[in-house]
Amino acid sequence: MSTGKSTGMSTGVRMVRRRRATVLLIVALGVLGGCRPAESVTPGIDFQACGPAGDTAVGADRVVGSSDGSRVLCGRLDVPLDPDDPAAGTISLAVARLPARGERAGTVVIDPGGPGTSAVDHLIDAGESVAALPFARTHDLVAVDARGVGASRPSLRCRTDAERDAARAADTGDRSAAGIARIERDREELAARCRDRIGATFLSRVGTAFAVEDLDRVRIALGEDRIGFVGHSYGTRTAIEYARRFPSHAGGVVLDGVVNPDEDPIDTALAQLGGFGRAFEDFAADCVRRTGCPLGTRPDQAVQRYREMLAPLRLAPVAVGSRSLSAGDAETATIAALYREATWGGLRSALAGLSRGDGSDLLTLADDAEGRRPDGGYDSTSDAFLAITCADDARVRDRGRWDDYDDRARRQAPFADDGRGTGHGPLGICEYWTPGARSARPGSPAGSGADLPAPALVVATTGDPATPYAAGLDWARANAAAVVTVRGRHHTAVFGGDPCVDDTVSRYLIDLRVPSPRLTC
Repeated sequence: MSTGKSTGMSTGVRMVRRRRATVLLIVALGVLGGCRPAESVTPGIDFQACGPAGDTAVGADRVVGSSDGSRVLCGRLDVPLDPDDPAAGTISLAVARLPARGERAGTVVIDPGGPGTSAVDHLIDAGESVAALPFARTHDLVAVDARGVGASRPSLRCRTDAERDAARAADTGDRSAAGIARIERDREELAARCRDRIGATFLSRVGTAFAVEDLDRVRIALGEDRIGFVGHSYGTRTAIEYARRFPSHAGGVVLDGVVNPDEDPIDTALAQLGGFGRAFEDFAADCVRRTGCPLGTRPDQAVQRYREMLAPLRLAPVAVGSRSLSAGDAETATIAALYREATWGGLRSALAGLSRGDGSDLLTLADDAEGRRPDGGYDSTSDAFLAITCADDARVRDRGRWDDYDDRARRQAPFADDGRGTGHGPLGICEYWTPGARSARPGSPAGSGADLPAPALVVATTGDPATPYAAGLDWARANAAAVVTVRGRHHTAVFGGDPCVDDTVSRYLIDLRVPSPRLTC
């Protein structure tokens, strides 16, 4: 398959980041050499008004963001690089807070997922709309950029802008013996480059296990005994691990689009591919009913028409000004647009453009998904995604499993099958990555939802392509969690403007009461 250019897997949370509402924070951040001695860890957070967008004069306690007159405040907290080695120095976390509108009764942390997405930027962008909800009258909203992410320092950035462009242009679908060898060599070189540029010391000390300990230090700095948590997509993994590691400090836990930390990474990727495969079928069925659909008039022929449109791009990318649209970029654009039904129209128009020889709209969609700005610069989200995912997931060293994965992936998402399958697949990039210094260390085993002060609240969307509905129900059953079912074709639903969902979540965060027996929105 031609997807999965970075990691060896294909679509989904493992492959394509949760769609960002706005451009992430752009901050010039340092590297590991800037770490301070452990004794400089601060007991609290000095929150101030967030700086203006584009201001790179970031002080020790300021974070660059675009507050647009909002009440969101920004600050920093130094935490140990390695909690088991105080002499290793500290790193700096970026933290944002939206104060409660009224008398404060607690704090709720919000995590947009990714991994690698800036939670601070997410809160700055969405804070005022969320602040209108009932729970925000009595609760502060807090966002923390995980170590290496967004405005936290140092940054998990290991590729230059030119290297990112080159990676997007590379052919990652060749499954001949020579093609697989080249792909694996490229992945090994990328892993080595990230280790050399970021430093093995820091690169091995990222991931969810470290993030939850950092989050608990934020809790202490805020002076809270308990914190509530709203995790979207990969943010649910952080929420689950935090509740297991620190059950006495976890308040209400909302899991919007569950990513199960206990599931095998290949099984997760295949399930997500199935979700995107179904999303493409739904998109195609909608498209063929419309005049001028670039996929034709028959849904049973749409996949073949789509493959025929992308196949020539492997040999001759379509020129777009001084750049060009590759087959990989066209597929990335397609996957990004499948995240929610609201963007199907844009995909339909972009594919129609490609049928006329115009790849500009598809390239714009791919740039947005890849974090490429109009000036040609990239944010660090993709590199952070790689580092955190590889730190979190167990290694899969059995080559036979990768062969089987490649074969099954084509059946799960036929639209992403470029027809070059050979029964073999390359090893994922995480097999070459610097090993993490710590694997996830849950404080209690999977399935022990009784450790929480109240049942977790799972929000599962029936047509969610990236975090399939069935996975959310499975986790809820295994962990005695309450469920809100959302009917729709989109990835995640909390704080998306649906009063049924948002009011239910808001009531839960206030009093920890769950809908009974089960609510459908």
